[in-house]
Amino acid sequence: MKKKVFRRMLIGFLSGAAVGNLIALLSSSGSGMIYSPMLLERFGSPAAAILVQSLLSALIGVAGMGGMSLYDETDLPLAAATSIHFVIVEAVFVAVALFLRWMRSAAEIGIMSAMMFAAFAAIWVIMFIIHKREVRQLNEIAKEKENIKKKGETDK
Repeated sequence: MKKKVFRRMLIGFLSGAAVGNLIALLSSSGSGMIYSPMLLERFGSPAAAILVQSLLSALIGVAGMGGMSLYDETDLPLAAATSIHFVIVEAVFVAVALFLRWMRSAAEIGIMSAMMFAAFAAIWVIMFIIHKREVRQLNEIAKEKENIKKKGETDK
């Protein structure tokens, strides 16, 4: 269990850093800089700016991937696991986004939070449908086994 959680967090760390820097590069308006001038001003060197941005982006990835363990490593109901995962990811994302100045206004935070909520709601609906189908299939298998057992008892 711990290995699986650690592996997910490591994947989250690496992918979070990569995605954060890719987003910074794509939003650099063609300058090719993968850090904002604000980060350069705040930390004094391009290397420090990139390092801070990478580590904080990685933290978002760790929260997202590590939080996935709530679904299969705990006995929490799906709604509870999804809610806790959302709160963790949302809190980390907003804190990092404010620090890195990806978002500056309450409106931007609200829009991003609404988009994240919609994504988590969609994930919950999809997972609910999948779980419901799996339960139905397991119930059918159990019913078939019960019918076979009853048939075997009546044949005696």
